[in-house]
Amino acid sequence: MKKSFILIFTLLWCLKVMAQGLPSDTTNYLIAGNFDNFASWSFYKQNGTTGTISNYKGLNGNGIQMNYSFPPTGGWVTMDIPFGSSYTKSNPMVFFIHTTNSTDKLEIKFIDTDGSVFDIKPSLSNYSGGWYHITAYLDNASYNWGGDARFDTPSKFSLAISGSGASSGTVVFDEIGVGKTGLPSSFLPTMDPNAELAGIGFTQRRDTAISPEDPLVLNYLESLQDFSTASQNLLPTYKNGVQAQTFNNCLAALSFLVKNEKERAERILDFYLNATDSANTDSLKQNFFYRQEARGFYQECDIHTLKAIGAKNRWIGDMAWLLITCKNYQEKYHSGRYDYLVKIIRELFLSFYKEAAVGGYIQHGWENGDAKLHENYGHPEGNIDCFVALKLCGEDFYAHQIKIWLDKQLDGNNSLPLDLYTWRALAFGAINEAYISLLNIPEYDFRYRKIINVHGKDQMGMYSSPEITVNNFWNDGTGHISCAFQTFGDQQRGYFYANQMDPLLVGQTFGTTQTTGIPYTLNTQGYPGVDPNVPVLSSSAWYILAKNGINPFMSNSFTDFPSSMTTLRESASKKMQVFPNPFTHSANIVFQARPDSQITINIININGLRVRTFKNTATPDGIQTLKWDGTDSKGRKVIPGIYLIQIVSGNHSETTSVMYIQE
Repeated sequence: MKKSFILIFTLLWCLKVMAQGLPSDTTNYLIAGNFDNFASWSFYKQNGTTGTISNYKGLNGNGIQMNYSFPPTGGWVTMDIPFGSSYTKSNPMVFFIHTTNSTDKLEIKFIDTDGSVFDIKPSLSNYSGGWYHITAYLDNASYNWGGDARFDTPSKFSLAISGSGASSGTVVFDEIGVGKTGLPSSFLPTMDPNAELAGIGFTQRRDTAISPEDPLVLNYLESLQDFSTASQNLLPTYKNGVQAQTFNNCLAALSFLVKNEKERAERILDFYLNATDSANTDSLKQNFFYRQEARGFYQECDIHTLKAIGAKNRWIGDMAWLLITCKNYQEKYHSGRYDYLVKIIRELFLSFYKEAAVGGYIQHGWENGDAKLHENYGHPEGNIDCFVALKLCGEDFYAHQIKIWLDKQLDGNNSLPLDLYTWRALAFGAINEAYISLLNIPEYDFRYRKIINVHGKDQMGMYSSPEITVNNFWNDGTGHISCAFQTFGDQQRGYFYANQMDPLLVGQTFGTTQTTGIPYTLNTQGYPGVDPNVPVLSSSAWYILAKNGINPFMSNSFTDFPSSMTTLRESASKKMQVFPNPFTHSANIVFQARPDSQITINIININGLRVRTFKNTATPDGIQTLKWDGTDSKGRKVIPGIYLIQIVSGNHSETTSVMYIQE
């Protein structure tokens, strides 16, 4: 019965299309020939889906008609064809389309020889009721899956229909082929053709100087702290808000540290230090312990009752930021005031560590009001935070394992949330300059980078994810891409994005105190329910961090080599340096020796056997650098494990250890 209905419906629709005639637009968009012979296409459909392609009498003889019917679980039909020698990356693919009214998606796919699929996914409802001409360029498409996330040698062009539920329809394509260069695109470009344009200005996204910080933004954070509770410690997310978020309060404390507001930062950190009562028996109280078991702090609590609200999760990322904030305090004031807090968070992370096929990760933590411990997979964002936290605690082995797990999860993906690029650059930029290039992924991509008119002037900012149809800023993201560029990338690009935040400032009064702050977003696109006229804590804190060029992760302390020769001499005179440690490919051994003296370097395994010996002459300044690639005297890779490195120079001998990890 159902198939009979579909057949009748399809016949009626075909009569409707034929009654409308052929496309009235007879412009020749093709550079040569066309792909309208349905027999030249390969056709596939998902199991459970009904579908066919057949001939349709088109503008120049042939066209292609695609019929489909999806089951309740949804499905897809697709056809593909080799590009042909006339296609280049600067040419568009063009076609006419006519369809029934549908909520299904059209998928226009560009596929290269290693299987990287770049696609555009407009709704079919855009093309109902008449003929439409489509011009699609590769730079309109986004990487979806397969291959290596780069579009190399062109292989195939594909047209597909996909749906998430039961639906059916008929789509007609005509005059399919390689289009002439320069045709106006039917879609917004995703990649900026001026991405690497030199010079200073708006298009080039560079400023030679950073504009002065508005001091009323600090007043906003101070007022949030002073006017929100009697205890004047935790800050709500916004004025008159009830939620005190752990991450946001870390951002506030970091901002206070930047502005040398030590006492204000201590009010926040002291709250968490004091919320460590191991005898606590209230499962929803914002406390690190429950019945003597370490569980961590909740993501957010009611600022008045201090009871968990929202999803009621104790999230590793928030606790990592708290540890990082304590370490920033320790670094700035040379104080052990929060050593206990650092200790219990560190120990909790180590108890949550899980080995993976490649590396390892810190598991999620307690969820849903302590109803469940851990999700069954690792979260990349939280593990970036945990990497930094553990690195700052000297847990190099676990930090290294997390880093190689993150690389395995994220490398080659160009469609991640924005902070998985900016925070990785902030965390890893000093370890490996290759991570700095991650900033170019969202910064070159119009799906992330937006231009919006603010108070009569165009401003540029960042959105939180790759979404070409949303025109909005995620103001936190504009702040941390500025911090990342200033710290490791291009200072002038960092200045630019910090300066782009100035016109976003919104005034707010606390009693008689005038303040300004940054709202969470510029409008409600992508963020329904968010008021763009209300300043929030997080965006205002990122404004302060950006205006001061701060890396909140302090990852300048993670450098593979000391930052200057002076530092190198100071450290080498005290202790031999080995970077990185642990290592997978090679370890750099740096030490101080008497100028021009003869040096012997022995690599010794845990059984006391010497596996490799190097002999060298110290340089005139006494600074000596050696690279060991993890091989023995015969060039064979040693087994993973701990090795002693012994330096002998004259009557002086010094020994340290290094861990070799097999990748």
